[in-house]
Amino acid sequence: MGLGLVGGVSRGRLGLVLSLGAALAIPSVAQAQIIPDSTLDAEASRVLPQAVVDGLETTIIEGGAARGQNLFHSFADFNIDAGQRVYFANPAGIEAILSRVTGGNPSNIFGTLGVDGPASLFLINPNGIVFGENASLDIQGSFYASTAEAIALGDGVYSATEPEQSSLLTVNPSALFSTYLSDASGDIQNRGQLTAQGNLTLAANNLDLQGQVAAGGNLMLLGLDTVQIRDTADTPFVGFAGGDLLVQGNERVDIVALGHRDSGLYSYGDMVLRSGNPVAGDAHYWSGGSFRVETLNEALGQLFSPIDPIIRALGDVNIEGYRGSSLHVLAGGSVTIGTAYIYYLADSGVPGIDFLQETLVLTDGTVISIDGGAQPTLDIRAGISPNIISIPVENITGLDLDFDRFLDQSLQLTQPSFFDLPSTADISIGDAWIDAPNGLVLLSNQYEPNVELSRGDILVTGEGFWGDGIYVSRFGEQSGAVFIDSRGDMGCDLSRETL
Repeated sequence: MGLGLVGGVSRGRLGLVLSLGAALAIPSVAQAQIIPDSTLDAEASRVLPQAVVDGLETTIIEGGAARGQNLFHSFADFNIDAGQRVYFANPAGIEAILSRVTGGNPSNIFGTLGVDGPASLFLINPNGIVFGENASLDIQGSFYASTAEAIALGDGVYSATEPEQSSLLTVNPSALFSTYLSDASGDIQNRGQLTAQGNLTLAANNLDLQGQVAAGGNLMLLGLDTVQIRDTADTPFVGFAGGDLLVQGNERVDIVALGHRDSGLYSYGDMVLRSGNPVAGDAHYWSGGSFRVETLNEALGQLFSPIDPIIRALGDVNIEGYRGSSLHVLAGGSVTIGTAYIYYLADSGVPGIDFLQETLVLTDGTVISIDGGAQPTLDIRAGISPNIISIPVENITGLDLDFDRFLDQSLQLTQPSFFDLPSTADISIGDAWIDAPNGLVLLSNQYEPNVELSRGDILVTGEGFWGDGIYVSRFGEQSGAVFIDSRGDMGCDLSRETL
């Protein structure tokens, strides 16, 4: 067998196919377990091992059925072993590569999955997808992975469970998979470092996520049942979006990511946690836009945390209710919370990492110490200057974004930005109850204020769950303190608080 070019593929980064003799000079790895099926007939996918992409030995997937800007692939099995690189060829004019697995096995992605060009990649396997510890993506476009049965194409579908009913169309594929997810759908597990330069979507019956999921565009994490997020002491969990970030578990969102100092959820745009039940959210959050907790109908929802969540947003923060241990909210815009119920002090975590520790000087010279690990605390600050909330980006790997440009723009309010600028520094709370000894409530829109926001009222309406205003002590135990520092009007029901 002589040397020859791989025919019909994008030449942007693809080298020569190695001859048998040349291949013997390079340490060989086993061929990835990728088996095309016969559903596309003469247009079936072709798997070519021992190609070269970016100077490294790579398996290239060619063929497929091209329809306009879409290229369709179909496999009986699709797996990538550790150390292996598998890339889809990207012929000229192809903008979306749609791949399905019609066999009965889940896909194990333990190496690198990529596209040799700018096209977006769809991968559906109703039986499940596992991204191992060494899994990574090399995708210039967007990446959509799902255990849904099909990808919607206008009025048609590209189905993995009923391939004979599929439509090969030129219309843009839909990234909304919820219609084709069911209780029988498989799960997606990630332990790797997944990064797409465009959007990234993971959609399954359940998501079990560690490691990193990062997108240069929007990041969507969708579980028909549960989205579970965890970190470890050795490996942070990083969820990053250069645009908007949505975490939606229809039945449950369960986030515990405070074990590593670099763990967190980050977005340049809006961030939404959405579920049909209260969201469990032990994490640190940075949003370049607004931060919202929502129900499935997009009304405001409930947040629960047993340790010490910290929410930082350059825009507004909106939560219907909170319960758990200390809560810190630092917002560039307004803050709205229906009811805040803090009923114990977390007994785990590392001060300064898990718990926010600061000393603040109020406008009248009063000095207060904030320490959510030592004192049960409701700490709400609105209208903060953007440079105080700036989003850390040094722990995002494999993402080709101009972080400096974003940070420069976010600090210059007269310049264009990735987010909508807030309009007010208002704080509105229905009621707040710290049902633990020595509680602390701080409501302030005077902390490091954004001078571009002239308004800043603070209102405790008494319209929360209890309708009791602010209450910071438990009967027979040490009373607490309330500090309200407003740049505008103040309206509070303090009938049950202790100053």
